[in-house]
Amino acid sequence: MFEIKDKVENIADNIEEIAKTYYKLSVVNVTDKSSKLGASLFVSLFLFILFLFALFFACMGLSWWIGQRLDSQVSGFFIVAGGLFVILLLIVLLRKNIINSIRNIIINKIYD
Repeated sequence: MFEIKDKVENIADNIEEIAKTYYKLSVVNVTDKSSKLGASLFVSLFLFILFLFALFFACMGLSWWIGQRLDSQVSGFFIVAGGLFVILLLIVLLRKNIINSIRNIIINKIYD
């Protein structure tokens, strides 16, 4: 009778240790995935800001160049602004596809 009671207590202790270990493993996995996602988002944000600066200066140069060709600086800036407005309109029209793509990238980073 005491042997069965001892075995049941040993099993209960083992189950408790397994549960604690599983919890610790889950915490480590969540920490690992969140750190990878955070680092990826940080690098992506840095690259995006760098891209915006490059785009800004490229648009300024293109506006200036078109303005010199047309002998009207204002016309050059308005032409480039119109082109950027068309691109902005396309992004607004395709925003659901863009949002879904970004969401899929984030989910893939989490489960990678």
